[in-house]
Amino acid sequence: MEVLKESRLYADRRAVREIEECYGILRAQALSPRESLVYVEKLLGEL
Repeated sequence: MEVLKESRLYADRRAVREIEECYGILRAQALSPRESLVYVEKLLGEL
């Protein structure tokens, strides 16, 4: 797992599954690249 200024290796299966689940939820909730672009452009237009 890599985060800002840090990297860790997890070998415990339970920990790995929990991390994978969290990342899966984040990916499912994330906007697509196109949707992200539209959202950022909208925000910039509101400045």
